[in-house]
Amino acid sequence: MTKEIRTVEYVVLPTTRAKGRKMFQIAGACRYVWNHFRENNLADYQAFRKGKGQRPQTSFFSLGVEFTKLRHETEWMQELPANPVKHTLKYFADALKETMAGKKGFPKPRSRKRTAPSFTIPSSAGVRIRKVNEKYSSLLIPLVGWVTLTRRGDNLWENGTPKQAVLRHDGHRWRAFVFYEVEVEKKLDDGEVLGIDMNVRQVATSDGHFYFLPDLKKKEARRKRYQRRMARQIKGSNRRKDTKKKLAKVSRKIANVRKNWIHQTTKEIAGKCGTIAVEDLKVKNMTTSAKGTVENPGKNVRQKSGLNRVMLETAFGEIRRNLEYKCGRLIEVNPAYTSHTCSECGHAEKENRKTQARFLCVSCGYASNADTNAATNIRRLGVAQLHGEERSGSRQTPLSREIDARLHNG
Repeated sequence: MTKEIRTVEYVVLPTTRAKGRKMFQIAGACRYVWNHFRENNLADYQAFRKGKGQRPQTSFFSLGVEFTKLRHETEWMQELPANPVKHTLKYFADALKETMAGKKGFPKPRSRKRTAPSFTIPSSAGVRIRKVNEKYSSLLIPLVGWVTLTRRGDNLWENGTPKQAVLRHDGHRWRAFVFYEVEVEKKLDDGEVLGIDMNVRQVATSDGHFYFLPDLKKKEARRKRYQRRMARQIKGSNRRKDTKKKLAKVSRKIANVRKNWIHQTTKEIAGKCGTIAVEDLKVKNMTTSAKGTVENPGKNVRQKSGLNRVMLETAFGEIRRNLEYKCGRLIEVNPAYTSHTCSECGHAEKENRKTQARFLCVSCGYASNADTNAATNIRRLGVAQLHGEERSGSRQTPLSREIDARLHNG
């Protein structure tokens, strides 16, 4: 048995309007603290970049000391719980560390219109949840009181220890994401390896199965219609507000359908074997714009934009993240040439895949579905990587297709 963190999503029913207003006030205070510390640290960061100042403080502790002073000086903040508001600085400190490491730019300000209201009840504040009946539970929010939680389906981790709770308003209602520390049985490695090929709106496995994203054309068309309508309407008008609500509703439905498909698909795939091999896809590089520059304009910009959109909608990273905690072991392999290499003879050539769906090897004549063939190659690379780990004790990626051929023939 090992201890792991599992997240359960609830719908929050604040019970009274006063509690609902208090939750929005806490979220507003979190936004205020983020913007206040961003403004205070921006000048120091710019001076440091120019070599004229000291390195800004990026630790949660040092920012927390400044927060205590701010809270004592701000009268209205004393009426709100300290821990949920202060925890905003934990996210800000993490963002500053990534900025100083050169991974991201300086944190952006949070606006009331563009930032979803949210706040976190950290473990230091103590997350208290109690069971009311079979349908409802209750969550204690500091200085707000008990709010009712409900969800569709059972909570598999209700016996776990709640460590943290994130409350977020999605434009329609509050939702609570409770992080439970639970004891789970570590999935045993049964020696089986399954390769999966993630493609646009589908996932293919090396055993010949396909998992297709549900058809969302009608909902996406409705979303585009609302977007066009909003673009024509006057900002601040009541009609635009109504359209915005409808747009948010259909967007939530699309996101929920996709999230449910990802969970169901990864659960079924993870239940097949102990080890799963996936491609180490660089989604950020794959979805860069083809627009180019004024001097060197890009080609097929509109087509590339549409491809980028459907790739992001398939959520490759979310699929991989779900598989990582659901299966026994996840192996990431080099995706180069997996779609052009014959899984039978190992011959790699672009002409092997003349169409998107059909694979026909020009060397040995092997014919198969292109995605199934790619998944089989991914599986072989995963097996080769496992053999490399057993020999050297470290993760290695095969350098050539000859390794794959020896494993296949042996």
